[in-house]
Amino acid sequence: MTIELALILGLTAALVFLVWEYIKLHKLFEKTHYTREQTNQAVHRKALAILDQARESAAKILSEARVGASAHRERLSSRMDAALSAVADREITDFKKALEAETINIEKAVGQKIATRYDEVKQEVEAYKAKQIAAVDEKINKTVVELAQKILGKTINPREHQELVLKALEEARKNGLFD
Repeated sequence: MTIELALILGLTAALVFLVWEYIKLHKLFEKTHYTREQTNQAVHRKALAILDQARESAAKILSEARVGASAHRERLSSRMDAALSAVADREITDFKKALEAETINIEKAVGQKIATRYDEVKQEVEAYKAKQIAAVDEKINKTVVELAQKILGKTINPREHQELVLKALEEARKNGLFD
């Protein structure tokens, strides 16, 4: 039994050694796990702190940006108002100039049309006047011929009639009939 006892003792010693090593490794593992857990928690806390700082910084930057944007918007708005006002003034001035030029052109065109129409009407009046004078002359000549025929008892030709009328008008002028 000695070999068996030696073998049992050897196996027991090996088993105790293995249990001892397992316990050591298990403690080392737990210690490492605990350390890793502590490190992870520390890293997590630090990450949260960094995130909080970043969030605060971002909020501060956004706040400053909003203030700056608001001020910039006001400056930009005032510049745009001034630019729009200048453009509107320039457009109004240009429109007035264009309107004045167009008014002058229209006045010239109307003046030309009036002058042209006046000349046309004048020519029409002159033509009408000449036509009416010719008609009156014809009636006078006809009437004078009829009167001369009744008075003189004979007819005279238009040339003789004209000489007779001119002579009568000259005598009337000498006698002051037209004064």
